[in-house]
Amino acid sequence: MQAATTTTTVRAHPHMKPPSGVGLLPPAASSSPRQLPRFSVPEPEGDRHGSHVAAGGGGANHHASPTTGTSTARHFGRAIIMPNLKPPVTTTAHALEYREEIMKALPPGSGPENTVWWLISRSFEPLMTLYLTDNTSPEEIKLGRKSGVVCAVKLYPAGATTNSQDGVTDIGKCLPVLKEMVRQEMPLLVHGEVTDPHVDTFDREKVFIDRILAPLVKKLPQLKIVMEHITTMDEVNFIESCEEGHVAATVTPQHLLLNRNALFQGGLQPHNYCLPGLKKRDSLHFLSNYENHFLNRHDDNHFGSKYDQIFHHQYGTFLALTVLPHDKRNKERSCGCAGIYSAPIALSLYAKVFEEAGALDKLEAFTSFNGPDFYGLPRNTSKIVPRKNAWKVPATYTYSSGEIVPMFTGSTLEWLPSDQTEE
Repeated sequence: MQAATTTTTVRAHPHMKPPSGVGLLPPAASSSPRQLPRFSVPEPEGDRHGSHVAAGGGGANHHASPTTGTSTARHFGRAIIMPNLKPPVTTTAHALEYREEIMKALPPGSGPENTVWWLISRSFEPLMTLYLTDNTSPEEIKLGRKSGVVCAVKLYPAGATTNSQDGVTDIGKCLPVLKEMVRQEMPLLVHGEVTDPHVDTFDREKVFIDRILAPLVKKLPQLKIVMEHITTMDEVNFIESCEEGHVAATVTPQHLLLNRNALFQGGLQPHNYCLPGLKKRDSLHFLSNYENHFLNRHDDNHFGSKYDQIFHHQYGTFLALTVLPHDKRNKERSCGCAGIYSAPIALSLYAKVFEEAGALDKLEAFTSFNGPDFYGLPRNTSKIVPRKNAWKVPATYTYSSGEIVPMFTGSTLEWLPSDQTEE
C-alpha cells in the first residue's frame, strides 16, 4: 500500500523477510508558516505495511483482479494482502501462488496515465496472510512462518462479510492453531463482528468483543491481535484495557470521515456501503466525549482533537487502506457487495483528517511506524512529500473488465502526495 502504518516498535522477526516500506518525517523547523510535513511512503517500490488490501481474485470476486490491485503497489511500498478470495487462501502454498500472481500483475515501473497522485512502484512487497477456518492446522502456521512471506492469519466469522462463508464458526475449534501462532509470533487479524441475526447490525462489533475477543485475550494474553477497521468507542476502550503491545487496531479513511448519513443522502449510495458499516455521527469518528477523556489522562501530550485516542501512538492504531475495488456493476446491483475503494486517495484523506485535528505531527507514526513496529518489520526509509495542491478525484477508474468508483468520487481534495521520493 502506499502509506505506512503505525504501531509500536518491535524487533524484526528472524523468519520474516524485511520488505521495503514507508515512513513519515515530522514537520521540519522553518520560518515559513506554510512548510508542510513530509510523509515517508515506500518509494516507487514500496507500499505501506499493515493495510487492508484486496489485490486479486478476478471477475466478480470482491477483490477484483490483480490489475486493479496494482493501485496499492503504485501508491504504497508494501501491503498486507487479505486472503478472502474465491476460493480463500487457506494454505501457504496458495499464498505463495497468490503472491506470484500479484507480482506478475505489477507494471514495469510506471503508473497509469493522467493519475498524478500515483507513485511509480519499482518493487512492491506483498505481505501475505492465511484465511483461518475451523480446520486450519498448527502445522500450516509453521509452514507459513517458514515461508518467509506469510506474516499473519485473518479471522473472518463465517458470514460476516464478503467471501467469509468459509470462515470460523466456533473460535474454540481454532485454539490449537492460535496457540501455535503465539509460539510463532504470528499476529491474528480480526474482522470483529458477530453474525447472530438477533444482534442489531450496529452492535455487532460490541457483541463480538464481549462474546469472543475478550475471552480470547484472557485465555491467550500473548497472542498479538489486530482489530481491523474499528468504528466504535467500545473497540477503543477494549484496546486501552489490554496489555500494551499485544492488541492494536486499524482505522480506515471512511470510518474517520463518513457517517451513516452518507448511505442515504440524495438517494441510496451503494458506493458508501462497507462492513463494518458506517456509524452515527456522534460515534462514527470516535468523537463522543473523546476530547475530555483524553485530556484528563494525557494533559502533557494532547493536541486538542476529538480524535486524540485514535492518533496517539500508545493505543497502537494505524491506517487501513481498504482496497476493495468492486466493479461498479456489482456495487449497484440489487444485492450489492460491501467495500469502499479508498487506496488512490487515502493519503490525501488522512492528511485532511490530521490537519483538521491539528495533529499533522502525529501522521508520521500513524501512517508509517505503528504498523511495521507491531508486525516486527523494519520501517520504510523512502519518503514522499504531500503538498497543498488541489486535485479532483476521478469519477471512475477503468480496468480490463469494467469500472471502479472510488471514495469521494468527483470531489476536490487539498492534499496531493508528490511523485518525487526522498531517501
